Amino acid sequence: MEYDWLSLLPHLILAGGAVLLVAASAASRRFAGAVAPYFTVAVAAATAVAALVLWREPAVSWFGALTVDPFFVIFAVIFCAALALVALLSARYAPLEGSDRPEYYALLIMVTCAVSFMASATNLVLIYVAIEFSSILSYVLVGYIRGDRFSAEAGLKYFLYGAAASAVMLLGFGLLYGMTGATDLAAIARSLPRVEWAFGSWGYLTFLAPVTGAAATLPPEFVFLAFALILVGLGYKISAVPFHMWAPDAYQGAPTPIAAFLSVASKASGFAVILRLVLTLHAPLDMVYGGWTKYLAALAVASMVFGVLVGIVQKDVRRLLAYSSIAHAGFALLGVVADTHLGFASVLVYLALYAAMNIGAFGTVAVIGHVTGGYDLKDYAGMGKRHPILAAALAVFLLALAGIPPLAGFFAKFYILAALIARDYIFLAVVAILASVVALFMYARVLKPMYFGKAEGEDMRRVSPAAAVALLICFIFTVLLGVWPQPLVAWAKAAVVPLLPRI
Repeated sequence: MEYDWLSLLPHLILAGGAVLLVAASAASRRFAGAVAPYFTVAVAAATAVAALVLWREPAVSWFGALTVDPFFVIFAVIFCAALALVALLSARYAPLEGSDRPEYYALLIMVTCAVSFMASATNLVLIYVAIEFSSILSYVLVGYIRGDRFSAEAGLKYFLYGAAASAVMLLGFGLLYGMTGATDLAAIARSLPRVEWAFGSWGYLTFLAPVTGAAATLPPEFVFLAFALILVGLGYKISAVPFHMWAPDAYQGAPTPIAAFLSVASKASGFAVILRLVLTLHAPLDMVYGGWTKYLAALAVASMVFGVLVGIVQKDVRRLLAYSSIAHAGFALLGVVADTHLGFASVLVYLALYAAMNIGAFGTVAVIGHVTGGYDLKDYAGMGKRHPILAAALAVFLLALAGIPPLAGFFAKFYILAALIARDYIFLAVVAILASVVALFMYARVLKPMYFGKAEGEDMRRVSPAAAVALLICFIFTVLLGVWPQPLVAWAKAAVVPLLPRI
């Protein structure tokens, strides 16, 4: 069906919610500002439910440009969870940063709508429009703090880097269209070399992997150039090295809840497009250059090593978490490098677990920052005594990000490593393990002043109920999914397998 309105329901709920919030603010600005956070949570919940209803009802609409399938559903749930948690975190702390206007929440909802389109788009034109839509709204949110020089500077840098990356990516899309004469991913795939798949195994794990393919019929140099240019734009979206320059400044200058949202939703949407492209087109470069994955592997290693090494010397906790997110982008990219359905599923698992851990970490930093008035490491001195529950929560989130068992981060990294070892990518697995060890030292730089620093000043005030609920949800998922990840793994595998070529 060309127009399947049911498949558009998640997007329509988000778009309608944003419009309704703007209209309400015109009628009563004070009332709209007061209910906006909780209205945003309701919109996120309704969208997630609508997406889950479509799990068993995959559909294609807009003349094949939009696909709603399990792959989209799992990303939609991640986006909606991030939206709801960030709205709760913003309810108390956004006013302190001058971001309490209802338009702030309307922009958040619209960004979620844009990244949802990115996860479901199967046409180059719609992919590009969705990326631009989400980027423009993100520039506004990063520079949202009025009168703050750092916020304005961060928004400007984010815009300039984003404009350059977008232009390069558009050139890649144009080259691909010029060679194939199509913008639809399925039509493009028919013009590119085919790849056969076969079953492999490693221990108790069974997986599908590409084994051979037919000869290429397109100019190999131009095919390579097109994908390289597209990778520049998507590398910027996931903040992979060397396209990461915007991330530390944007995370430091943006309202802290927005930094949490960008580090999860924006990154996940970039991976959604990468996975959709790889799973649909699957690697014509394999036949031309003997393995396209080596280029992604180089990006992944550079991101992990650069992220943890530069993160160690940071004194601002928000910048430290920014470099942490760069390292995690590299780790997640290794799942794509594995190039099996096990590897692709591991990326989905990693992103879902990373959302709980990282929003929890950023949320705790936002709470502490507003009370202490700073984000420097010295502001965390004695936090274990001044507010032991908050300090313990931050410790759990940071240890989870480091991959300490039995927390969620450990299983996320284990699943990626299992996919790599199953393909005999031992070197990459060793580099990832070493990067995780160094990352533990990076996170310890926050834990040390919290528990061994001298407590100064009065005990911290109580945390707002909305923020406490958001942090508690993140805490529960960070712990629970670390010891019981099986449902999430089964969900991720079910989302990926239907997109693999038939064997």
